[in-house]
Amino acid sequence: MTEALSERRRRLLRDELGRVAIQLFVEHGFDSVTVDDIAAAAGTSPRTFFRYFATKDEVVLDYERKLQERLLVALKARPPEEVPVEALRQAYIETSHVEPGERGRVLQLGVVLENAPALRARATGERIAEDMALTEHLAKRLGAQADDARLRVIIASMGAVAEKEFRTWVRRGGKGDPAKRISEALALLEAGLGQVDGRKTK
Repeated sequence: MTEALSERRRRLLRDELGRVAIQLFVEHGFDSVTVDDIAAAAGTSPRTFFRYFATKDEVVLDYERKLQERLLVALKARPPEEVPVEALRQAYIETSHVEPGERGRVLQLGVVLENAPALRARATGERIAEDMALTEHLAKRLGAQADDARLRVIIASMGAVAEKEFRTWVRRGGKGDPAKRISEALALLEAGLGQVDGRKTK
């Protein structure tokens, strides 16, 4: 289906507003930048900005929400015979992959979140609130109820590891593909913490 010209213009303007906003957040700090600043830098008006974003927070949170949506889609697309841990690990690897040409922008988003604790807390809170969708899907794979403690452990631990490794990738300058770092950390988690501290497993 061909994208209508009006829709294309709206998408391009929204993308441009987001790009300008992120650049200003990186240069001056999220809390120091106003909607007026963003509109002026983009050569438009605050009224136009609010047609695309309810608040400046939405510029950053929009990416985080889309990433969570992609994670669920990737999880549901995994082969039905895969066990929950493997399916979720592969979904994280797929959605954390960033093409070389996109890494600069993703790094900028990560830097903004890293330097804005309140915004990062909100993003984390929204992500946790959306965990129910992951839980319901994994429950089907496991043949368990959604309140099964195993599901909470899987989702909480793997989510925390993925987030921690992404933040480490950001702090180290965004070198390479974050998916590689996240994949290795999740494989370590999947192998079992007992192996990390030298305990023998049966």
